[in-house]
Amino acid sequence: MADIQEQFVVTARKWRPMQFHEMVGQDHVATTLRNAVTGGRVHHAYLFTGPRGVGKTTTARLLAKSLNCFQPAPDGEPCNICDSCKDIVDGRSLDVVEIDGASNNSVDDVRKLRDNAKYPPIHGKYKVYIIDEVHMLSTSAFNALLKTLEEPPPHLLFIFATTEVHKVPATILSRCQRFDFRRMDIDTIVKQLEKIAAGEGIIIDKESLLAIAKKADGSMRDSQSIFDQVVAFCGKDVRSDAVHNALHLIDEEFFFSITHAIYHRDVATMFRLAQMVNEKGYEVQECLNGLLEHLRNMLSVLATGSTKLIESATVYLDRYEREAVHFSQPDIIRLMTLVTTTQQEIRFSTQPRFRFELMLSQMAMMDSTVLLSELLEELKKNTHHNADTVPIAERQTVKEHTPPKYSAAAIASPVQTGHINAAKEIVPTPILKKVTAETIQQQWTTFVDTIKDAGVKMLFQFQHKDILMTFADDSITLVPKQRLAYTTLEKYVPSLEEQVRDFYEQSIKIILMSNDAHKEQEMFAIPDSAIYTDTAKNTTFVAEPKPTLSATEKLSSLLADKSNEKPQKVQREYHPLEQAAVSLFGAREVPV
Repeated sequence: MADIQEQFVVTARKWRPMQFHEMVGQDHVATTLRNAVTGGRVHHAYLFTGPRGVGKTTTARLLAKSLNCFQPAPDGEPCNICDSCKDIVDGRSLDVVEIDGASNNSVDDVRKLRDNAKYPPIHGKYKVYIIDEVHMLSTSAFNALLKTLEEPPPHLLFIFATTEVHKVPATILSRCQRFDFRRMDIDTIVKQLEKIAAGEGIIIDKESLLAIAKKADGSMRDSQSIFDQVVAFCGKDVRSDAVHNALHLIDEEFFFSITHAIYHRDVATMFRLAQMVNEKGYEVQECLNGLLEHLRNMLSVLATGSTKLIESATVYLDRYEREAVHFSQPDIIRLMTLVTTTQQEIRFSTQPRFRFELMLSQMAMMDSTVLLSELLEELKKNTHHNADTVPIAERQTVKEHTPPKYSAAAIASPVQTGHINAAKEIVPTPILKKVTAETIQQQWTTFVDTIKDAGVKMLFQFQHKDILMTFADDSITLVPKQRLAYTTLEKYVPSLEEQVRDFYEQSIKIILMSNDAHKEQEMFAIPDSAIYTDTAKNTTFVAEPKPTLSATEKLSSLLADKSNEKPQKVQREYHPLEQAAVSLFGAREVPV
């Protein structure tokens, strides 16, 4: 067992590129450095920056080998067989020094490096210092390095590597040639792992390679480490189900089950899926990340009409094409927004499981999105269709009818919601019945609960004793006893009429009268069908027909009432400051 352990070399080291053409995913860096070596245009300082595990340190060693190789190829590639190349590969070369910037970050370490740098190389042409994680050096250490870095000896070469280039001072950056290493894409990692598996005699399917590549998150070194872990778990024959168990990954079937439950408004299935996440010990944030990627894949199918931008197995590509048609682009965007919001909330939640279940339930009950342009287009089509099918003699009558019924929210907002998988065709609602005064009065309490304006609703619910209401077949008369209630209702009469029309499915006039005007009107004849409600006395009665007064009798009655009134004092026009005092504080004028 000890001999086997000594012979084993991890994949990341065993399959490390030994020449520039073997570099994966960094062709722009390899080509530039190779041309610099062959053209004799080698800079004295290089800065390699990029994510972890993408080849920064490996490229630095390749450059050092190429510069100190005794038998370099015409294209600048190192031979890997001379003593200099072997010493660099084995890490025992005296001309190539690798320093960890995290543990050698003091100014004394840099001074020691600076003192040793002035000595020429022993075997090769260059003395190369490779400083990994250079951003960890202290400010004093960077300052001590500046002079040597700006005017180094001709035999000296610095290669800096870092994952956080923003922490490197600008004075250092300006003295280096900077190379940005790219994050590895999924296809590049999969192709390299296929090559490694073939070389090691390991059988592995495409779905397993995709799972490993996604788990690596753009790092080639991480993907090779995960590959070793999977092989240790599965052996020489690697299957996708075993890979998911080894890495504790969530299968894509889980996310298709979520979207299927959304489409069918199945809240019960959502709770079962949440329970499965809890039983198997999956991280909620990992589930949300996978769900977000799943919804993104559906959105890409809807936006582009193809699956070229989806990184998944072929069997799932076909499913994305079939499942995406059940949703619209705005629907998917709203679902993705809900997921991202939940991700932020779960970070600070003491009960992440309940928040996750709430999100799934909200998805299942979420309504679909209808664009306002579609709504107006349907309205226009229905209007033209009705006008074309009615005879010319009757079109004037049709124009006087109530237009198709749409809610106020549908016209005011840019979208109108309905069920996600419901048909989006909008059909005008015809008026089927004639509402009587008695029906209006009986359903008034129910209507009050549906009023959208909170202030008006509270006015009817908690201050109804101060409002006298009269119900007729085509009108509702409101008589507030308090001036404040009258002023409040006055602003909302148009909105109330619209909400009454939507509730009773009939045009009903809202008549708002002040208490004084109502007292004067009581002298005249009232409609026979009116129903009066005095909320203060909690009584309701149907008006009996009163004898209609003649014009002379009405005038005589009014003049008699006016003669008993005290003469009104002519009020002068207030100054703006006086008017403000009256409005804000209820001030009144006192004669002096």
